[in-house]
Amino acid sequence: MMRDTLHLALLIPLFLLANFARAGDGGVIKLELPADAKVKSAVAIAAGLKAESAGKVDGGTIVFGKLLPETAYDVRLTLADDTLIQGVDLSWYNEEEPKADAAPLTDDDKKEMLGILNIPDFYNKKDILIFQGTHERAITLVQLVRDKDFYAGTGQVIWRIELYYFKNQHGGWEKLSQQNKILRRERFKTQDAYKFTTGKLRFSSELGGLKLEKNQAQRTVKVNALPSAK
Repeated sequence: MMRDTLHLALLIPLFLLANFARAGDGGVIKLELPADAKVKSAVAIAAGLKAESAGKVDGGTIVFGKLLPETAYDVRLTLADDTLIQGVDLSWYNEEEPKADAAPLTDDDKKEMLGILNIPDFYNKKDILIFQGTHERAITLVQLVRDKDFYAGTGQVIWRIELYYFKNQHGGWEKLSQQNKILRRERFKTQDAYKFTTGKLRFSSELGGLKLEKNQAQRTVKVNALPSAK
């Protein structure tokens, strides 16, 4: 049974790609960026399929072609100053629909969620990069760093980027166990290597989880703001 399940999991991406090939050129997503954005290059990444589509940059407009329908893409932008902006899909972890009348997320909600993150003490730096959600449920993008020496005085650094999911239920916020996602996990041999990789890296929810619906040939996405390089 396990072997059959694994075989099916390997076939699904091939099936999608085969359908894509028969569909012709695929769909198009056009990004409209803020007027002051200076982009050198762009790529749309379908992480689940390990498929990428380079974007055509024309000033504040970027066009991605040959995209699969009903497939989430995260866009990565390289700016003129070499800042790297990585889109992150902050959609809910399953297909459960949110409550239509849910109240907005408050500062008290955020404070309560921060109190129950339960991040291991091994990491001496813990930063919440993005909060997104409502008073009913929320997603956080978290950065964890261990840059205090932990291995024979060699100056190594452990760095992780993770997603955590929360629900407000039974009278308070709860972190959903075994649902966190590790987006990046790296071990750097030196502080310089760590700073080189992460120093100009920023994350954006507006550039994450972009998707064409079934039979949708083109979609335009207006990006309100890009994360500051500072």
